[in-house]
Parts: sequence; C-alpha cells; structure tokens
Amino acid sequence: MLDSVFFRILLACLLGALIGAQRETIQQKNHIRDFAGFRTFTLVSLLGYLISYISYDILNNFLLIIVGVFCVFILSLVSYIFAVKQKNGDISAITEISFVLTFVIGSLIAFGLYQISIALAITITTILFLGNSFHKFAKSLKENEIFATLKFAIISLIILPLLPNKNYTLLDMPFLGELLNSQTLVSKDILLQLDVFNFYHIWLMVVFISGIAYVGYILMKTIGAEKGIIWTGFLGGFMSSTALTSSFAIESKKVNYLSAPLVVGTIIACSTMFFRILFEIGILNPNLLSETFLLLGVMGIAGFIGAIYIFKRSKLNHVKKFSLESPFTLGPALKFAFFFLVITFVSKLFTIYFGDKGIFLIAFLSGIADVDAITITLLNLSMAGSISSSSAATGIFIAAFANTIFKGGIAYFIGSKNFFKGILMVFSLIIISGLCSIFFLI
Repeated sequence: MLDSVFFRILLACLLGALIGAQRETIQQKNHIRDFAGFRTFTLVSLLGYLISYISYDILNNFLLIIVGVFCVFILSLVSYIFAVKQKNGDISAITEISFVLTFVIGSLIAFGLYQISIALAITITTILFLGNSFHKFAKSLKENEIFATLKFAIISLIILPLLPNKNYTLLDMPFLGELLNSQTLVSKDILLQLDVFNFYHIWLMVVFISGIAYVGYILMKTIGAEKGIIWTGFLGGFMSSTALTSSFAIESKKVNYLSAPLVVGTIIACSTMFFRILFEIGILNPNLLSETFLLLGVMGIAGFIGAIYIFKRSKLNHVKKFSLESPFTLGPALKFAFFFLVITFVSKLFTIYFGDKGIFLIAFLSGIADVDAITITLLNLSMAGSISSSSAATGIFIAAFANTIFKGGIAYFIGSKNFFKGILMVFSLIIISGLCSIFFLI
C-alpha cells in the first residue's frame, strides 16, 4: 500500500496542498496577489514526485532531478525579481522559498522518505502560520536574550558532542589517580565501583534542564506573564518553582492586597513541579513512570484543586508582572553540573556502604536544594542497576516532599502572614495526599 504509485501521488498532492492552503489563505486575507497559491503548490509537489520517480525508478539517473530543482529555483528567483520591481522595494521571499521546498518534498516521497516529507511539510506550514508571531517575538528580543540563545546553542550543539561518552573513576583522573593509588584509607575496589564520571552524560543533563528552563522562558515571554496568574504560575513551575515562590513571597509583603493571587500563582507553580518531574522521568526512564505517576500525580492534582479553591474564593483582579531574568546563564548551568556530579558521587558511595536505604537521606537533603539533580541521579542509578526501581521511585518522592517543605519555609520566613496561611493550607493538602498515596501503594 505505502509503496504504491497511487499512494505516493496522493501524499505528494496532500502535502503540497497543505502548504498551498496556508499561502492561499494569507493572500486572500491580505488581498495580495502572488505567483503561487493552493493549486500551484499542489502541482509543484506532484511535479517533484514525478520527476524524481522518472529519474530514479525509470531512467536510473539523478541528472533529471538536479535539472528539475534548478528550474524550480530559477522560476522562483525570476518571480521574486519581478515582484520586487512591481512593488518598488524589498519584499519577503517566503513564498518562493516555500515553493522550492515543496518541490523537494515531492521528490523525497519518490524515494520513500515519507516521515521526512511529512515532518518537513508540517514544519514549513507551522513556520508560515506563525510568521507574524515570530516577527513580534523578534522585535521584543533583547541583546542578552540573543546572547543567551547563542550560549545555549554552544553548550548543546558544540560542547556536548565533543565530550567523551565513557564512565571514569577517580583513579582515571590525572594526578588524583596516582595519589589515590598510594593511599590505604579507601580500598581500590570501592574506588573502582565509583564510575560515575561520565562527562558527556553530566553535560547532557545540563542541556536537558537548561532546555526546560529555556522553553519555559520563551513561552512566558511569548504568552506574557501579565495575561494571567495561571500561566504565570504554570510556566514559572517549569522554569523554577522555588524561584517563583521566593519572588511571589517577597511581593506579598510589598503589596498585601495581592496575597491571594500570589498564593494561587505559587501553588500552581509548585504543583506543576510534580508534573515536570514526571516529564523528566518519562523522557529519561519511562519504566519508572508506573511507580511514580500515582505518588507525584496525586500531589500535583491536590495542589491544583487547592489553587482552584482559593481562585474561586478570592477576587483576582490583576497580578504584578513577573520579573523575567535571562533565559540562560552559564553560571547556574555550571553550578548545576557540579551539584549533579556531587550528588551522583555521594549517592553511589552511600549505596555501596548502606545499600538502598542510604539513598533516601541523600534524596531528602538534595531535594531541599534542587529536586531535578537528585531526580536525574536516581533515574540514572536505576537504569544502571545500581539501585532498584522502587528505591529510585521512593527517593524521587522524598526529594519532591522535601522540596515542598522547603518552599513552605520560604513562604513563612519571606512572605506575608496571609501569603503563608494560604500556602500552608494547600501545602498541607499536598503533603497529606502524598502520604496517603504511599499507604495506598503499600
């Protein structure tokens, strides 16, 4: 079925029509004339398929494909030149570029590359559809945000591939290895078991966590924190629920009449944290989802129920705009890398000496400072077989539990009395729900 000529022709027409429909809609909406619309894009995709089919399946020669791409490019270029002359100025070449790419999509279908063709068509249509939003977003960009994007690209696309994907021990480290080989306090067997120094994996975690924060920042900036307390709390929870709790606690003392909406925003952020952890588990170790979904899901849902209750009881008129900082800074990323490495090392050491029980103390202490680092550590140890999946799930729950208590302390010491009362009421519900879910599992 998928290899039939009829299916390929139909797919080529559909993908071309998808892009053409978007172009046609824009042209009619803005009352402009362009050289390519719904029918033209459909036909050029079909043309790309037919030329590639004849060249590849019949003639067994790729020259016809090269000529076809060249002709379509020249046609688009000529069309763009005429359009510029008619309008006496610079205009966008988005239709012409999309026209050439649509021809390429049709060609890819002839080679049986259906997934790439469909993904490319959807990506092009999405970019065309979000064109105005991209323009508005670009106008609002600041220099530090562009620089932050470049730094994120460097750590993820340049530095990460260069790092060795291999587990090292302390004995493999220059100078330190020689020193440890000569000492007698710690046995060599234990040192060999501490093979937690995988620099590629450590940096991958930095990229992963930074990516979540970066996407959260972009969404918050695009949607606008001023548009609603719900989005502010939800997106703040994906960036840093602890940071948002601290910020909103400080604001509650400055403007006491905003205590209720600030409580709602804080609870939403802290409840979102539980689902952020589940997202991390689903990406890094999906096998652990079945053991953590109930524990974390119940706590998150309890928090959202509490937020809805306070939201309906209070008159939430407006919220002061949440202060956004740079989406990515190298300092916090390096601190996270160091913290993640220390937690991984200590967790493995405790596991060797005390078994799975030693990991729970580390989970509680680490969860106070950073729930993401200990979560990823436990996921990695579980996948490596160093600890059981049930111990990893329990450790993650303990870390989230400790982090929630810590944020309650922030509300008490930094926030206003009304702010703390609201937080205490819902956080108590979250904690009780979590404890009840444990007894249910037992």
